[in-house]
Amino acid sequence: MFVNLTYRIKFILLGAGIVLFLIISYNLAFKKTFRLKNEYKTIESRLEQSKNAPQQIAIIKSKLDEIDKKVGGKSIDQINLEELIIEHISSYSKRNNIVLKEYPGIHYFSQQDYTTETCKLTVEGDFIKLLRLAYGIEQNFSYGKVSSLNFYTEKNYRTKEIELLLEIYVQNIKMTTYE
Repeated sequence: MFVNLTYRIKFILLGAGIVLFLIISYNLAFKKTFRLKNEYKTIESRLEQSKNAPQQIAIIKSKLDEIDKKVGGKSIDQINLEELIIEHISSYSKRNNIVLKEYPGIHYFSQQDYTTETCKLTVEGDFIKLLRLAYGIEQNFSYGKVSSLNFYTEKNYRTKEIELLLEIYVQNIKMTTYE
């Protein structure tokens, strides 16, 4: 059968046979070997990660503690945030002649494993004194963080004067514990 063919055709058939042989051998043997090699690499990398797991857990816990400090995540078990903020505002009010106009209470919002306590305060006074109050809460009040300030004016119809008011929103984020 191959006796009557020229060398050129024999060479082309030989090349096609080699390509066909490579395709068949890849599908039958090499494909499984490459897949097992990739699985081995992934398992080896997981093993390497699991060796470093205690250090990674310690690093993540320290980062979580740092974030809790930044957002006011101190645990207030015995003491209420409401009492602390009113005590802080009233002591500042006595010293600087400002008035706490409105305090509707604390709003609680829970999502996943966290509870957010939001406290809204409305205070009346001079601009500089109100600004110092907001700065003092932001810097010295460690049980929550100031999330928003809103300065606005309102006319008092009894005294017929315009009053400067400040709304302060203080938030504390706690991790919810299920016991």
